Amino acid sequence: MLLIGLTVSESLASPLALTTAGLTWWRLRLRPSASASVWRRQAAMQRRTAGMLEPLEQEGYLVLHDITLPGWLDSLDHLLVGPTGVWVIKSWQRRRLLPGGSAPPATVRGLRCQADAVAEALAGGASVPVQPLLCVHSRWPGSPRSFQGGRVADPRRLVEVVRSGSSVASHEVERAAAGLLEVLRPAA
Repeated sequence: MLLIGLTVSESLASPLALTTAGLTWWRLRLRPSASASVWRRQAAMQRRTAGMLEPLEQEGYLVLHDITLPGWLDSLDHLLVGPTGVWVIKSWQRRRLLPGGSAPPATVRGLRCQADAVAEALAGGASVPVQPLLCVHSRWPGSPRSFQGGRVADPRRLVEVVRSGSSVASHEVERAAAGLLEVLRPAA
C-alpha cells in the first residue's frame, strides 16, 4: 500500500490496493488447473465425435457414449451397434507422432483390449464382428487407415468408415444390442 501511495494520491491508495488484491485473487482463483484444462479439451473432443455419429443414430444404429463394462475402471468413449457390426470408438488427439506416423502403442493396445472385452461380453449371445476404431482429432500427416486389428479415421470420415463395414444380419444386430444393453453401464 505504501508503494501505491507513493505513485498515486493518498486518497486513491486504499481503493487501488484493494482492487489490485481482488483482481489478483480472482485471476489466481479462477484459472483452471492443468488437469482441468486437459479434461475440458478431452470433453470437447468427445462431444465433437458424438456429434459426428448422430447421422448413424438416425439410420438406426444404437449409439452409446461414455459407458463401461462390469469390472472395468476405464470407460468406452463411444460404442455403436448396427448393420455393420459393433464399433468401439476411441477419440484421440495426437500429442506427438511416433516414427512412421503411428499412434502410441498403449493407445492402440488399450483400444484393442476394449474391443476384445466387448466381444467377450457378446460371446455366445450374437455373432457380430466387434471392431476398434481410432478417431484422430488432429492433423496426422501420412496417417494410416488401419492398425493391426482396427481402423483409423478423422472425424469427417468417421461415418463413412463405419458404413463401409461388412453387413451383419439384422437379427444378429438386435441380439448384440440387447446383450450389450444388459451389461453396459454409464461411466461414473
